[in-house]
Amino acid sequence: MKNENRSLLLLFVATIATVFSSVSGQALAQETRTRIRISYPNISICCLALFAAQQWKIFEQNGLEVESIQMRSQAANSALASGDIHYVAGVGPNSVAATLRGLPSKAVWFASESLIYTVLPRPEFKSLKELRGKRIGLTGLGGTSDVALRIALEAVGENPKDFVIIALGAPQLMSGLENGSIEAAQLNSPLNYHAKKKGFRPLLEIGDYVQMPLGGLTASNASIQSRTSELRRVIRSLQTAKRALLQSKEKSIDLIMRTIRVEREVAEEMFADNRRSASGNGVPSREGMEQIVKSLQMLGQFTGKKIAFGEITDTRIAREIAKELGYKLD
Repeated sequence: MKNENRSLLLLFVATIATVFSSVSGQALAQETRTRIRISYPNISICCLALFAAQQWKIFEQNGLEVESIQMRSQAANSALASGDIHYVAGVGPNSVAATLRGLPSKAVWFASESLIYTVLPRPEFKSLKELRGKRIGLTGLGGTSDVALRIALEAVGENPKDFVIIALGAPQLMSGLENGSIEAAQLNSPLNYHAKKKGFRPLLEIGDYVQMPLGGLTASNASIQSRTSELRRVIRSLQTAKRALLQSKEKSIDLIMRTIRVEREVAEEMFADNRRSASGNGVPSREGMEQIVKSLQMLGQFTGKKIAFGEITDTRIAREIAKELGYKLD
């Protein structure tokens, strides 16, 4: 009987020790995760990898506790400069312009290699020639949507100055297209799908003519130089999430429906578009960055200045991660 009681006591003590060890281990793991803040511009297809890395706990698996904060580009640049945020989920004209104006930062990862913007006119307009002198609405002047439109118009033989390009909020673009206050709108997902469902027909697919990233990661020079281990884990998390988005259709559609709040039909189209545009290895490309620089110079910024790839980009960590994940590199 004594032996039996002693065995039960030992079993009880061992159980308590195991539970305590497990709880302590979980608490320690949580305490030792690196806490970082990442800004993102909007809840759209551009930031799917960020949302997936958070919701699917990929950041946690890489020892990171991430707080994502929605910010406009100018506010994000200021926050990156002050250290209030650690990374910006985006690479585009605004982030590159900030770098060239003195913000110590560089593009370090691409979410995609091409844009998902579509120009849709009112039914009475059948060609770009018919839209000359007419109003084309988009979400912001001087940003990615604006400069991408100008590059695409040039690529098809049109002069951007022949069109009246105006900035409107996303809801106003759709209503303006319907009520005729604008003759055409440049839309991205999910608005372009809603417009198609209402009978508007695409006139110009921007991604066919502009090889510019949609989404990505911009890091401060301090993070690149002195927080290399942390940055490696961030890029690994994002690239792993990007790959999972491409490989897991149902899981990805569910994420899109919950995060962007669209019906399944639209989510399926967004998944297909993301699969087409986000298949790369995440390493910032020379062509993509050159297109961004060209777009800025089209707007009269940094004209006459030769801008080196390494001045605005650091591909070293993205290349290392891509190799580790099995991607083939040039």
